Amino acid sequence: MNYERQSHGFRICSFDAVTSTSDEAGRLARDGAPDRTLVWARSQTVGRGRLGRPWHSPEGNLYTTAILDPGLPLARMQELSFVASLAVHDTVAQLLPAADLKLKWPNDVLLDGAKISGILTETQARDGGYIALLGVGINLAHAPEVARYRATALINHLVPPPTVEALLNLYVEALALRYDAWCSDGFGAIRDAWVARARWIGQTVSVENGADRKLGLYEGIDADGTMILRLGDGRLEKIAAGDVRLVEEN
Repeated sequence: MNYERQSHGFRICSFDAVTSTSDEAGRLARDGAPDRTLVWARSQTVGRGRLGRPWHSPEGNLYTTAILDPGLPLARMQELSFVASLAVHDTVAQLLPAADLKLKWPNDVLLDGAKISGILTETQARDGGYIALLGVGINLAHAPEVARYRATALINHLVPPPTVEALLNLYVEALALRYDAWCSDGFGAIRDAWVARARWIGQTVSVENGADRKLGLYEGIDADGTMILRLGDGRLEKIAAGDVRLVEEN
């Protein structure tokens, strides 16, 4: 660890390089690190995203994982992906207030239709319950060249861009506010705020999960964060995981 400091109620542990901030946060959590401990690294050698996909992590972007211990059941932890999406949205909106910013289910933040952030929520058993490791990266100086979807970076939209340290401070402030709201008021208000910023609600989408592909009208998200899809025969189906695309883009 290079140094440690406090910011907006979070204990920030800083590193020059780690395998991944999630790996380092998991180690600190096993050693007893408390709620609101955040690992920040300038680069990752083995960064990863959802479904184990590699996340290219050169120096110049923001890489973080927060240890969150809200004392809630395991089933509630995936709600934190929506908390993180909103925190990233808030962060980028402060820098680019007039930008086209949208949230794509389940956890992508899009700037002008391109991915600006990666979010990974993992859980870890501890003391008879579970904690969350909330990994968030924001593209600042680089956009991944190999990605399933088009990516962008803040440097393409803002000149001069903020420093990594300034972006970290904005993100931690936004995360603290959204996490406080979720802990005190539950998922309802977070869900409403997320839906208000969501992409493609009311449009026909395809959802792919492995070999399974479903088409339907995207009607929003349920009280537990699952997608509500109205199939062609009129039935409603709840989708827990998958990659979403607008049908016109297929």
